[in-house]
Amino acid sequence: MSPELEHIRREVERITSTMSPDDWRYAPPGKWSCAQILEHLLLSYTATTRGTQAALQAGKPLGGHPTLKDKLATFYVARMGIVPSGRRAPKASHPANGSGVQSLRQFNDALVAMDAALANAEKRFGRVAKILDHPVLGPMNTKDWRRFHRAHARHHLKQIPKPLRQASSRRA
Repeated sequence: MSPELEHIRREVERITSTMSPDDWRYAPPGKWSCAQILEHLLLSYTATTRGTQAALQAGKPLGGHPTLKDKLATFYVARMGIVPSGRRAPKASHPANGSGVQSLRQFNDALVAMDAALANAEKRFGRVAKILDHPVLGPMNTKDWRRFHRAHARHHLKQIPKPLRQASSRRA
């Protein structure tokens, strides 16, 4: 697995390793629970996998031509690792009640499937090809997709309530 995506897997395992079922489902008012955060991330991985597979089936990259705004947004998020707060997630990646992630294995399987699809696209189209358009950042290559997902996961894992992260660290 790529280093960016392996980082996600290790961090999720570290944070959730000692969580109880109640911890897993706990959500502060107006916020997502850990289960909902992982469901949201899983939905984003499966969307990237589906889009990448569509490009592979089409036999060509499906990304358009990035505008200056796209290039700046991709640089800010994928290269610098900064995900602005307060932006609404695309509807397709909204978690239901967190039941979309039945286990860490399911989460990790989605991560591995996305990594494999991105690796296949990179082999077929090259490293610089804009394989797919992100709904906010625009066209990105495989490396930027991996970097985006690492920054996106880091952004959301920080949203798991601090007391749960601290309890997890103390128990570990």
